Amino acid sequence: MVCHVMQGKVSKDFFEGCRAILLDKDKNPKWEPSKLELVSDSMVDSYFSVVDDEGWEDLKLPARSSLPVYAIAKL
Repeated sequence: MVCHVMQGKVSKDFFEGCRAILLDKDKNPKWEPSKLELVSDSMVDSYFSVVDDEGWEDLKLPARSSLPVYAIAKL
């Protein structure tokens, strides 16, 4: 999901929010779409889609054995 946000393929809102808070400090972002009601299901689904990059590899993390038994994922 973070890769889709950083690539800005669905929306440039992350960068617009950073601009409004960190750069211009006007705290007046211009969201696109401007209302939550205008966000389509396909826009939301695209954030959860597979990254379309032939060099992309899923991050594989080793299991942390120091966690309590109830906190270890069962996947």
